[in-house]
Amino acid sequence: MSTKATLSHHISTAGEPSWHFYEEVFEEGVVYLELRGVNVELLTLEQGGAAVTIRLPVETARQLGLHTQVEAEKWARTCDQGKP
Repeated sequence: MSTKATLSHHISTAGEPSWHFYEEVFEEGVVYLELRGVNVELLTLEQGGAAVTIRLPVETARQLGLHTQVEAEKWARTCDQGKP
């Protein structure tokens, strides 16, 4: 059972990278940004490009402006330090 809660995402339609911005439901203070189809020296995918998931403190995600891709209500829940 996945505990990922999507905050925002983009699915590639023209060969550009896809991304998935999410949180783990039971983990406080951090969010994740998964990038697919980017060029990095980490894990090369069989279909080309690479996938990387970055674990970020919520404040760092805000500083990077990632919260602007999320509905305000969802972001407020993400920032709630008392969530279950």
